Amino acid sequence: MPKKSGLLVIAVTGTPGAGKTSFAKMLSEQTGLRAIEVNDIVEEKKLFSGIDEHGSKIVKMQELKKELKALEKSEKEAGKPAIMFVGHLLADLKLDYDISIVVRANLKELISRLESRSYEKDKLRENLISESIDYCGFQIAELSKETYQVEKESDKEAAIRYLKERLAGNDVEKPNLPEINKTDEMLELVYEGNTFGL
Repeated sequence: MPKKSGLLVIAVTGTPGAGKTSFAKMLSEQTGLRAIEVNDIVEEKKLFSGIDEHGSKIVKMQELKKELKALEKSEKEAGKPAIMFVGHLLADLKLDYDISIVVRANLKELISRLESRSYEKDKLRENLISESIDYCGFQIAELSKETYQVEKESDKEAAIRYLKERLAGNDVEKPNLPEINKTDEMLELVYEGNTFGL
């Protein structure tokens, strides 16, 4: 179902450390779409009111929403076929998306990535829980016409092939991508004693 504006709005979201930026880079390379990183806009426009106890920016969500809507308008007026936003905050913004891709990650790999970024234990635990319950996926599905989850490379490639066809204006069958459940991975962590205070 095309948007009335004619601009295809694509959201790439997921828990911090899940691999959103890498996926968006792959998509950009194969489609020519520019990946607009939401965190970069927050930083560039100073759209935050302070820093929380974990060192994260307290984002001014309404102002951020206005910036993204302005970018949509600009791309539409320029005759662009689509716009791609990237970031975990997209799941909490009350924007309308045509296609959302939720990038998922193995929980143990996610822990390793976040530890390499020097995440504090509380912040790491918060993101681990978010990934295990698919917070981003549940939230953004309410805002999107189509939502797909990807973790395996084959699923990422299938999603990119689909998006390429959509961007080319072709009538293409929706990809049959699986729902991803992290219950077993979380239970494995608990059994190993790696509970992070849960």
